[in-house]
Amino acid sequence: MARKVLIVEDNMIIQMFIESIIEGMNCVVRTASNSNEAIATLKNFAPDVVLLDIGLSGDKDGIEVAEIINIEYQLPFVFITGNSDVSTIERAKKTNPLHIIRKPIDENQLKAEFEVICAKLSAKQ
Repeated sequence: MARKVLIVEDNMIIQMFIESIIEGMNCVVRTASNSNEAIATLKNFAPDVVLLDIGLSGDKDGIEVAEIINIEYQLPFVFITGNSDVSTIERAKKTNPLHIIRKPIDENQLKAEFEVICAKLSAKQ
């Protein structure tokens, strides 16, 4: 069964790059570019996992979206970030992500990390 993955990333080039990699791993992918689209897609798509940019533009950042995911959907999520300042990472860790993937994203590294993430998801089922 193909995993359903929601990618929330406001940089369209990065979003398309991640989407092509994850789709190539036999996953069904939906994308969102801001918090409002992410929340709407969560309601309609019911993903198995969310790949979530911390530095989203718009009403809410990725950490705030993660808090909504925890409260309303209880879904596993992975942060993607180019921001490595200590306060942001500490704030992000409090939401209990499965993993934090750092930008710039390397294709082989993303594939390897996503395989580990999928193994963790399978172990929890």
